[in-house]
Amino acid sequence: MKKFLKYVAIILLVFAADFFSKQYLLDLLSNKYGDVIFNPNSICAKCHINGVIISWSDLIGGDYGLSNLFNIHFVWNKGVSFSAFNSVMPVILTIITALIILWLIYYAIKKSCDYEKLPLAMIIGGAIGNLVDRIHYGAVADFIQWHIGGLWTFPAIFNIGDMFITFGVVLYLINMFLNRKKCSCK
Repeated sequence: MKKFLKYVAIILLVFAADFFSKQYLLDLLSNKYGDVIFNPNSICAKCHINGVIISWSDLIGGDYGLSNLFNIHFVWNKGVSFSAFNSVMPVILTIITALIILWLIYYAIKKSCDYEKLPLAMIIGGAIGNLVDRIHYGAVADFIQWHIGGLWTFPAIFNIGDMFITFGVVLYLINMFLNRKKCSCK
């Protein structure tokens, strides 16, 4: 039971980090731009020109050297990774996301090996954060744009939940490769 609660705590921490980072940014933007910021149809991932770029000094009160690696570029993503399926009805993506989360929870509780539990908790926490956005806004709030100076920019804008989903998948694959033969799953 103690192990189970540890993974529930990880899910909640990941969700909280994602949720509160988005809320902080949305509050900051709504003070500056008004309620239009809450309309996913006004700012979309496919139209980066309509996205809102925020300076680090506006966000955290100063430039801390992060601007050479990350921009804060707020967009609403109606699709999934890299804005794929952007034209699919939001209700369908919301239902699919909810079903995937339910399946991951079932798998984590009933079928997973020990090495799978941490990555699954990270993935579930991040996915729940994005699901809450889909339910509340009809799109996911993305705002982190990774780049290396002016030389290269990552082709997608993402959020904290997306980062944990990605880290969880990478950790899952590494753990699976390293531990698959050592563990007998249920």
